[in-house]
Amino acid sequence: MQVARTAAKRWVVPMALAVGAAGFYRPLLALAQQEAQPGVQSQVSDATDGSAPAPPSEPAGPASKVESAMKKTQADVERGLTPDYTIEFGDTDDWLQFTTGEWLRGNLRSVRAKGMEAGENVKFYSQQFYSETFSLSYVESIHCPRIMTYGFKSNVDVSGKGMVTKDQVIIETEEGVKTYPRNELVSIIDGAPRERTLWSTRLSLGFSANAGNTNQGSVNTQFTVLRFDRRTAAGIGYNGSIGYANDAVNVNRHLADFNVHLFLWGGRFYVIPIIGQLLYDQFQNYELRASPAAGGGVHIFQKRKQRRKHSNYFEWDIESALGYQFTRYLSTATGVSNPQNDGFVMVRTYWEFKFINRDVDIMIDWRTILVYTTFGNTNHNATAKVIIKITDRFDFQPSFLFLRTREPTQRADGTTPAKNDYQLVVSLALSLG
Repeated sequence: MQVARTAAKRWVVPMALAVGAAGFYRPLLALAQQEAQPGVQSQVSDATDGSAPAPPSEPAGPASKVESAMKKTQADVERGLTPDYTIEFGDTDDWLQFTTGEWLRGNLRSVRAKGMEAGENVKFYSQQFYSETFSLSYVESIHCPRIMTYGFKSNVDVSGKGMVTKDQVIIETEEGVKTYPRNELVSIIDGAPRERTLWSTRLSLGFSANAGNTNQGSVNTQFTVLRFDRRTAAGIGYNGSIGYANDAVNVNRHLADFNVHLFLWGGRFYVIPIIGQLLYDQFQNYELRASPAAGGGVHIFQKRKQRRKHSNYFEWDIESALGYQFTRYLSTATGVSNPQNDGFVMVRTYWEFKFINRDVDIMIDWRTILVYTTFGNTNHNATAKVIIKITDRFDFQPSFLFLRTREPTQRADGTTPAKNDYQLVVSLALSLG
């Protein structure tokens, strides 16, 4: 344990400096090139600084055709559509127009429900910025000539080619062109509804080894599996570590978490029908600690700060839930109940920071399980990850894990585990989906 504390103190600060240096020397994509032809603005960073936009210049080339097609479609809708009306799109690619009048060409991946107008929830791929996310509140219009599935309030799903304007969603379906108010829009997913398009996964692996005068090593594996549709977000995650020194195991920890979020109102608030963790830790004396709960959450805010050459982004969520904790110890002193059953209140907060044009992403997750039936079983755990983009699929990922139990239970041999555990891991991560 002392070695872990020393390693954390010795390496966290240099690692932070290395992250800053990595971001400084990466290309500043926002200044590298423009997506459209000369005269078409595409400095997206200026479109999301939250300030009053400057009057946009007149777009030219493909963006001009897209803008003209969208204006024509809106005018046709106002005049009334015939049953055989079809939308004339201005290009075969997807386009975003920001509230500043700037345009970005590429491929719309999805619009997710969380936070909607408040959160960074539009996922878009372009040759200029690769995979990017934006807040829907900064998007003036969307031009999408591909078949997508649009989700609306009152459990309405519509598949087809479409345009999203300032006030309307216009969709060309097999039954004809349909229009909906934009403020009823909850989500957009790629293509007609297909289960495989709703899933994504992320896997990271880190290891270390020494041989000679000291024989020791460790392996850490982390993975997450996520499923998003227009009103739900579900995920499971795993963080496992095994270590040895001189042929003796000195780390053996497996932590799994799971959650389901329901975005019933398409706004800041959401319901959590299930959230929890499962923990096995040989050296914390846990054979199993299970803590399922149910509650709700709120997307507090997102804030963007525009710098001279890049933009920074900050997001904050808070969740709370009531739950049941089952604890079975590997061994206990005489007279100590094993297993134990308790009730608890969970408070969880989540921060996300994106900076250096989103090439560096910092995520911090803190969870407190306040056990009101046996206060000594109260526990806390926190994770912090720094994700540095290497390619669209691979990332460099240092991560930190903190676990604390208020009053650890004494073992049968009379020893008591330490209250705090710390772990620092550097790994390579692969993202799919």
